[in-house]
Amino acid sequence: MLTRKGRALWVLALLSPIIAELCSGSSPPFEFFIPTSFALLLGLYGAGVLVVRELSVMWRTGWIGVIVLGAAYGILEEGVAIKSFFDPGWMDLGNLGVYGRELGTNWVWAVWLTIYHSAISISLPILIISLLYPDLRSERLLTDKAFKTVLVILFIDVLVCTTLLNSYVPYAPMYLLSIVAVIGLTLYAKHIPRGFLMPTRANPSWKPSTFFMIGFFFILFSFVVSGAFSETALPPLVPIALLLLIAFYVLILVRYGMGQTGNTAQKAYFASGILFFFVPFGIMNEFNGYPGMSVVGVVTALFIVDFMRWSEGKRVRIFRVGSWLYGR
Repeated sequence: MLTRKGRALWVLALLSPIIAELCSGSSPPFEFFIPTSFALLLGLYGAGVLVVRELSVMWRTGWIGVIVLGAAYGILEEGVAIKSFFDPGWMDLGNLGVYGRELGTNWVWAVWLTIYHSAISISLPILIISLLYPDLRSERLLTDKAFKTVLVILFIDVLVCTTLLNSYVPYAPMYLLSIVAVIGLTLYAKHIPRGFLMPTRANPSWKPSTFFMIGFFFILFSFVVSGAFSETALPPLVPIALLLLIAFYVLILVRYGMGQTGNTAQKAYFASGILFFFVPFGIMNEFNGYPGMSVVGVVTALFIVDFMRWSEGKRVRIFRVGSWLYGR
């Protein structure tokens, strides 16, 4: 039987690929649950989010460190492993394989995916786990031996992806630069001053519903901006600057309004706002030829309802296995 720490570990490892791949439609149900595909995604996302969380706890980086390490993970996955940063024919790119392409790099896509993975694949699952298991917030989930094992799994998964999943050969200097960026961001996260850009107020300034809207519009605007300019004459620096500005503005809003204590509901609503974007997105994907995505959207909506109720001390109504899923 799993211990409480073991439950937290597995929920975190599963949340990352479920949110980033299944909920987003990047890997619809009939792809996501193929054993080989699931193992590959779990080895990449699951191992990645566990490594980031363990490093952030060991180094006491705070949330800014998680975000920076999440960016390093995004570059590791999309730049080093998948190589979508460089491959102009990558299946999800569309016009972004041409628009903003310089030095063999899809720059708008690269910036957007780095932000996406930092926020959605890494920071969001860690935020949810920190709320569900508050007593484990400052504790490591892995022993030193287990941590090394997870690192090996991540390395092997990256190696498999870069050699077997995509045969595209990137422009060597930029590919090497992506590796340097992963290492540089990881080392930078270790040395970020404690409390850097953390909330300055003791208590939340805004009610939870405000943070729900902040989370929802953050992901909505980011998705729209990432592709809205690809058929225009505007320079690629415009969407790149907007994507960075949106991310920074949300960070400032959270820093100003979240507060240091008494903010469980605010954090849960913020996470739920981000997740809610995938509800109509999943239903639309069903009509776009991805069977099962409407079910994913509905299940996500039910989880959001329960999660927000739970954060306010109310009884959960849908997932009766709360003692396992919710940590109670």
